[in-house]
Amino acid sequence: MASSKARLYLYYIVIFIISLGAFYAFHHITRKHPPDYLYTEKCILCAISSFFNLFVLYYHYTHAPHPKFVILKQRRISIYVHIFSGVIEFVTCWIAFWTGSAFIGRIASLAAILGHVPSAYYQTSIVFGAKALMVAAYLFAISLHLFSALHLFVEPSSVYWLLNMFLIHNIYVWCRVFYFFFGFAGLFKDTLYTTSIWTSGLILFPAVLGVSANMLFIGYVASSVILYLSIVRPNSIDRELFVSERTRDLLVNKAIFDHWIKEKGRLATSSNEHHLTDKQKAKEVFDVLDANKSGYIDGEEVNHLLSEWKVAEAFMKRFSRFSQKGQVTYDQFYRHIWRLGETSMNIKKEGEIKENKAKARFIFDCLDSDSSGYIESFELQKLLIQWGLPDNEVDDYLTTDDDKMYSFDEFYHNMKPIWDFAYENMAINSKAAHAAQPPHPHSS
Repeated sequence: MASSKARLYLYYIVIFIISLGAFYAFHHITRKHPPDYLYTEKCILCAISSFFNLFVLYYHYTHAPHPKFVILKQRRISIYVHIFSGVIEFVTCWIAFWTGSAFIGRIASLAAILGHVPSAYYQTSIVFGAKALMVAAYLFAISLHLFSALHLFVEPSSVYWLLNMFLIHNIYVWCRVFYFFFGFAGLFKDTLYTTSIWTSGLILFPAVLGVSANMLFIGYVASSVILYLSIVRPNSIDRELFVSERTRDLLVNKAIFDHWIKEKGRLATSSNEHHLTDKQKAKEVFDVLDANKSGYIDGEEVNHLLSEWKVAEAFMKRFSRFSQKGQVTYDQFYRHIWRLGETSMNIKKEGEIKENKAKARFIFDCLDSDSSGYIESFELQKLLIQWGLPDNEVDDYLTTDDDKMYSFDEFYHNMKPIWDFAYENMAINSKAAHAAQPPHPHSS
């Protein structure tokens, strides 16, 4: 373990050195540009970015934030600093552009240097998408943002650096636009977020650095991936997590579950498979896994099953702790393993719920599968891990034993980030599922 951490720290040090090299490359490229370099093109991109900003701000104002940003105090502070400094930077950039005020330009640069850039660096570890590509892409973009802001601070009257900083500041806005467009068009379904942010970078980087920008960007990312694999030397599970897309899906994609059932032929012995209830299907699978008919599945069998489903290692460790001796009963298997294959598409609602308490009750009832009136801490841990929260932050948020039970009142009053975001995603996914249904039962 110590050796693994040492290799990881070494990797961070090397990436920091590469980032300094990127700063040198930025300087080498930009010092050759005239003050009016791509002025018209930059102004057009800035105007389009500002227009899209209105929609992105409206979206975030009307939608629940992802729990990873708000469940812990330090995350809340960071995201509020990020939003506040970002708004100041956006507004002061426009004021400085129209007035030519060096004082306002310096305020815009300080908003980036002291607020937006540090908070962006802090959030990089929990970025969505394939970490192999996304972490390096974020570091490259944030570093270019810092580089432009530092130059603007030194030259607060420079329109060249003002436009450069504003463009890089708006990469996330372009990401949201492409994320919506690709999702609407049904493109890049398996890599939607990664493709969106990369497309944004590949459009805006050349506006700042010129035609060589994308080669520098791809080289930076490729170097970081190669260094990670050679220095950290991750095991097969960590490597899989490093390169796989991490999404905002509420629960594990049901396609993984269904594919496993079909591929392994677990239900091949059932002649009336299509008439079995969900619990009966689960029991047949459990009986196949329980080779010695002991009524239990041992920890090794469970870990093998979870690895086939490519479940996050953090969940595997927690389930091992939860099952204590490693012996999993059918009831535990059905509630905590089999139901990993469920998604919000299984939830049926008559319509949208407006009242917060009713939303919380709806989510509570969904998690309280046995109608006991309580939710197990383990169920919440599973949900947070599947939402992409770091393992240590799940522990910090749920500072409790694995067998702790939460009543509805505790859930409603203390866990708004969970039920608010969960309900919103269930509503979205339910609409999508309803829209995807064929208009006639025989159309498929």
